[in-house]
Amino acid sequence: MDKLPAAISAYHQKIAENLQSADHDLAMLLDLQEQYKTSFGGRPLSSSLRPAFITETRYDEVQTAVYLLRSALLKVVKTYTNTHKGIHEVLRLQDWEIELAAIPCKVISISALSRMDSFITADGFKFVELNAESPAGIAYHHELAKIYRQLPVFQKFAKDFPMRYVSPLEHTISAMLRVYHEQWDGQEERPTFAIVDILQGQPTLNEFALTKAYLERMGFPCEIADPRSLECKDGWIYANGKKIDILYRRLLMNEYQEIADDCKPYLEGYKAGKTCYLNTFRSKLLHKKSIFEFLTDEQYAGVFTDGEKEAIRKHIPWTRILRERKTEFRGLKVDLVEFVRNNPKLFVLKPNDEYGGKGVTLGFDVTPSEWETALEEALKSDFVVQEIVDIHREPFLVKADNGWAEVPFVVDFDPYVMGPLMGGCLTRISTSNLANVTSGAGTLPTFILRFS
Repeated sequence: MDKLPAAISAYHQKIAENLQSADHDLAMLLDLQEQYKTSFGGRPLSSSLRPAFITETRYDEVQTAVYLLRSALLKVVKTYTNTHKGIHEVLRLQDWEIELAAIPCKVISISALSRMDSFITADGFKFVELNAESPAGIAYHHELAKIYRQLPVFQKFAKDFPMRYVSPLEHTISAMLRVYHEQWDGQEERPTFAIVDILQGQPTLNEFALTKAYLERMGFPCEIADPRSLECKDGWIYANGKKIDILYRRLLMNEYQEIADDCKPYLEGYKAGKTCYLNTFRSKLLHKKSIFEFLTDEQYAGVFTDGEKEAIRKHIPWTRILRERKTEFRGLKVDLVEFVRNNPKLFVLKPNDEYGGKGVTLGFDVTPSEWETALEEALKSDFVVQEIVDIHREPFLVKADNGWAEVPFVVDFDPYVMGPLMGGCLTRISTSNLANVTSGAGTLPTFILRFS
């Protein structure tokens, strides 16, 4: 038996050998999440006694793929931004997005903090999109790892299976400090942070509080502020009366655009260039889902190395902006819309710039009439069509109404990317084919088993 399935089986066996203890551990898991404030929108993020596991070998494979794909994406932006058939045409950037991205900025990184979202497949993993603007879940995972380490069943398992954990929160803070000191001419040894987002009704408020608490434990002052409450004085952003050195931008640009008239100091501070905004507004260039068209359309392949091409082939599904056009699919020249209409089981339709599974239609999961309706609606808006990923389901021993049972879950494995390398990962599990937390999926910390 392969080592990972054997480890999973061993963990499940430790749960099953004493279900009374398992009930106690589950109650403990839920209670600790309440204590540690890791709820999302009022619900606990995890109800599985088993966390996610990955082997050292697979972690190295993912890290290599991330490095190569990030390199390829940066080449896309550098090569095609100013061409006649430039990046804006494929990304479908709006005028206000182009204007914000064009504002001069001292930060070199297009996206210093990002997350590449993938699904585990039967023989590997496939990245289906890139969250390059404001990746969430970082502090939750840091706390969840601490919670799992306290569970008796986890402690028993750890005696037989050595493992390590990579904290996305630690890597995120380190990445921001590195950018601030190297790229921003930062003068403060202990810069003051502000976490900025629309606060009212925000389900991630607990995550902001966890991040603030972590920063303050490390000796960095931190404020949490709504963009409409910010002030700009002598070019510096002030939040809750405090001068801010690093603005941790959790506010998405689409959400900013809706309230732009009410938060002018937010834009004024960005233009002044004294407070370091991370990520910058240029991150939108990588955030659109259609960026994968550059990776999977042969006409753009000339800028990539052989290693980058191989990483794209293995880990990026075919993707196109949805519109009336001719293109190639698996070497076959097709009329895109008609081909997609006639082959729903091969494709998924996605809004080009949304999150949380909003507007996603899986061709194999709907009736022909529902697919036709979704296709017609998508053509009226800004959508991409992407080849379906053959998703692998992994067993988890969980408690249901009729007792403990082994249930197959879709596993969404999403490495955080801080500069050129990984900084931990987000893992989500779901019994449905959409593994988004906002759609009800569970979230697990990922532990790296110390074997191949």
